[in-house]
Formats: sequence, C-alpha cells, structure tokens
Amino acid sequence: MATLIELTDRDSGVASSEATPESQVVSPTAQEEAAKVVGEAVEAAAAKVSSAATTDEADGPGVIARVLPDDDDEDVDESLGERLWGLTEMFPDRLRTTSVNAVSSSVSFMKSTYELTRQVVWIAVSTSVILFAPVMFELERLNVEEMMKQDRNRLVLGPGSAMSGPPVAPGLMPPPPTR
Repeated sequence: MATLIELTDRDSGVASSEATPESQVVSPTAQEEAAKVVGEAVEAAAAKVSSAATTDEADGPGVIARVLPDDDDEDVDESLGERLWGLTEMFPDRLRTTSVNAVSSSVSFMKSTYELTRQVVWIAVSTSVILFAPVMFELERLNVEEMMKQDRNRLVLGPGSAMSGPPVAPGLMPPPPTR
C-alpha cells in the first residue's frame, strides 16, 4: 500500500513508500515517530488551510491546500422539472396533495370543456349547413332565373326594355320623377 504525505516545513517533496514485504515490518518506535510526524503535518496543514481560507494572500511555499470559493454558477445537469421536484420536499404533504388535486382537477375541467366545445361547434355548423344551404340554393336559382328572363327580354325587345320607364340617352340624366 502506497501512502502519499506532503510534509509542509520539513520536506520539499512528496514522501512515498512502496509496499514490499520487508517494509511491512516496522518497529513500534518508528510507528510512534511516524504518527507524530503525520499528526504535526495534519495540524500544520489545517492551520494553513484555515489561514488560506480567511486571507487572500499569495500561496506560500509550504501551503498544502487552498480553499477556493464556492462557484454557485456551475452548470448542473438538472432540468427545471428536477429542480421543481426537489423543491416539493420543503412543503407539507397536505399542501402537496391539495395542489396536485387542484392541478389535476383543472386539467380534467379543461379537457371536458374542450370536448364539449367541439361537440357544440360540430352541431351548430352541421345544423346550419343542413337548414340554410337549401334556402341559399333556392334563392340563387331564383336570381339566376330572373337574370335569364331580363336577358331574354333585352334581346327580344331591345336594350331599354328591361328597365321600366322611357329609355335614357347615353350621357344624359334621367328626367326627374313627376308627382
């Protein structure tokens, strides 16, 4: 087992030991001395980390780690739905169930209103086509017959015969009506 320990003021590099069968056997005094050195290194590192966290001085040669400020603007792989779902935990169960019931009731109301509106529009349009189309067709047929009758009279009797009253000369105004 390899261990990496950075010694802050005693050594400039990283001390490592390879796991070999010969190095596994360590005397109790060496273990106590190693524990003392590691404890001092941890205390020194904790002191430097806390001082680095409170001051913004340049990194010195013996600093083990520096606490960086938290960046709240990091890109998190959460969708808006996941974030909203996470917010539901801060509301009581009764409020959550009430809001879920209100939303589901609103959705079902909107669906039923949509279906009813579709049916009403279908009935209104189909009824108007069935009732008013024959009347419109009959009126159009009568208008066409009247126009054909006028055209026939114009051809047989002349251009001014289709109108009532005396023929009007082109460019002149008709005479005023008499009483």
